[in-house]
Amino acid sequence: MTPQSLVTLLTRYQNGSATDEERAQIEAWYENLDGPAESVLSATDKNAFIEKYWQELAPQISTEAPLRRLPTIFYRVAAAAIVLLVMGLGGYFFLNRSTSNQTELASHQSDEQIVSRTNESNKPLRISLSDSSAVTLQPRSTVYYATTFVGRKREVRLNGEAFFEVAKNPDKPFLVYANGMVTKVLGTSFTIIGHAGKPTSEVVVRTGRVAVYRQTDSEDKESDVVLKPNEKATFFRSDSRIVKALADRPVVLKPEAIRTHFVFDDTPVARVFRELDDVYGVHISFDEQALVNCTLTANLANLSLPAQLDMICLSIGATYQTNGTRIRINSSGRGCS
Repeated sequence: MTPQSLVTLLTRYQNGSATDEERAQIEAWYENLDGPAESVLSATDKNAFIEKYWQELAPQISTEAPLRRLPTIFYRVAAAAIVLLVMGLGGYFFLNRSTSNQTELASHQSDEQIVSRTNESNKPLRISLSDSSAVTLQPRSTVYYATTFVGRKREVRLNGEAFFEVAKNPDKPFLVYANGMVTKVLGTSFTIIGHAGKPTSEVVVRTGRVAVYRQTDSEDKESDVVLKPNEKATFFRSDSRIVKALADRPVVLKPEAIRTHFVFDDTPVARVFRELDDVYGVHISFDEQALVNCTLTANLANLSLPAQLDMICLSIGATYQTNGTRIRINSSGRGCS
């Protein structure tokens, strides 16, 4: 959205002529303004800045119609619009990142031209970045990025859902900011779901490793949440928790490890579990002695890992539970006849 189109949208919102979709767009942005970092301007300079450029926005806004909801929303978003009018989307994008980045941002933000892409279609949109990384953007999602990455980091902001394939560059980490969560990688592929204003954000790793932070964390802080393939992290905005767990739908990581094509014929169950462990890269624990007489005859091809585990456990009278990123098979203790 350009600064000019934002002014038009604000005008329609204030005058009560905005559509439901347009009101939702403004209110979603309002939610995303919660808790932003202070800009590099001092409080005095910021007030002078807003006062100076208010005249560019105020004449375009009618004051006859009252706001229908959120009385403070217009003034907060309008203030942001003033910044946009003068600095463009790129400046505003960078001014709203973590305070730990302010010094560097102030030094190189003028060297980076920031663009935004919104997927307005009903199918995924693939976007190539200057470093050979790629973003597959889901419908109704927006990504902000530099036309050319400068400095010591590659930084992207996401509102919505996207799959990232990051080109390896150990000297220049890749960071994605999404709804209060920061994902830091050197080179890997992963999915992020981070809709502005929503209570949670999520990252699911396909390949490689990623570190997950809160956006309020110090840049020097070492993350205690590091994800491997088929693991996910969920960030809860209400209390800033990051919870690590197994991906909802783990994918095959080692196709060459599928020795049986998932078709088993009187195969010891212990061997089946080891194959699943190897193929998905997920730790599956079980009591091998209790299952020593258990075998499986089944076709598990084209089934997700949860469906495969359901079928195996049903056939041997067992259950399973997921604890964090591990799976535990609970046998009845009676074994198999």
